[in-house]
Amino acid sequence: MILRLCKVALAGIVSMLIGASIQTYAASENTEAWWQRYGDERDALYSHMRRYGIHREGVAAMRRLTESAPPYFDPHVSLASEKLLNPGEYYRFEMDEFILSMKVPDMRAVPGNWIWPYTNTRTPDSGMEKLLAREKGALKVASLGWYICRGLFSPGLFGRCETAGMLFVYRVLQPEERLRFSTPERLRELSGEVLKNSIRPRDEVERAIQAGSFLSGAGNRIHLDPESVVINGRVWVRNAMDSSYGRRYSYMTALSSDRMVGFGFGLPEYDYSADPDPAAYPAAIKRAYALMEELVASLRIARVNDDGLPDPFVIERVEPAPLPVREKLQTAQ
Repeated sequence: MILRLCKVALAGIVSMLIGASIQTYAASENTEAWWQRYGDERDALYSHMRRYGIHREGVAAMRRLTESAPPYFDPHVSLASEKLLNPGEYYRFEMDEFILSMKVPDMRAVPGNWIWPYTNTRTPDSGMEKLLAREKGALKVASLGWYICRGLFSPGLFGRCETAGMLFVYRVLQPEERLRFSTPERLRELSGEVLKNSIRPRDEVERAIQAGSFLSGAGNRIHLDPESVVINGRVWVRNAMDSSYGRRYSYMTALSSDRMVGFGFGLPEYDYSADPDPAAYPAAIKRAYALMEELVASLRIARVNDDGLPDPFVIERVEPAPLPVREKLQTAQ
């Protein structure tokens, strides 16, 4: 009987939060009872999407809920992926008229993985317009990380668990930027300029060393010059940069004349320059590379209502990858 009442209460909360009409929440109260209700409603939304899958109504309800607790306000809603998706499943992101899907590794995720499943920059409301202006047109799509652990006496790895992770960003291109993203060749040139600008001049580094001061980026080195690669029919431009004890791969592609998406994948801490032969890397580093390659190989981008016109970044058009199977959402719910 108690279990039945709990289910009824949960269904009532979910029904209220994901109804067709926009809910108006009561003014926030800094009381234990108010925050308890807030937490219950948030948990109910997560439970609903865990059961039926991530959907626009649930994300919109999550936005309305979070905005009921001033001073927090963020029209680009993030969700904790570990509460909704399982290791090894496909993630799906809708960015205006584009759908990006990818298969995440079947590995233990670092707590605090976040996804932004829906991004609307074509018809933004006032809140999104302010956010786009503040972020100069760049919005996060996913921030994910996985544990890469090794034995206590692994050489050069200090015997601890590091992380490998990625950050996806979707960007609205400014008019003055669009030519640089118009073809893979121009994007490679731009990528090369960004890499070179990340290298600190030698005399600047030496002055910092003599002064005993910290200089951000002093250890930056180009590991991989920009090159074009084709992933599931789409051309991406990638490069890699080494820092003092790290390596980061970057991938970029243009989705249209005024939109692009890119991501960076960070490998665990290690002195890569001292051990340049990948075959000699410790097992943990090799696992991190395999994780990155698996994720990259699964990337698929499709366009809703694709007009089929020539696109310099598209070699072959593909469909989105299949979503994880969830319980069918009933109309009455």
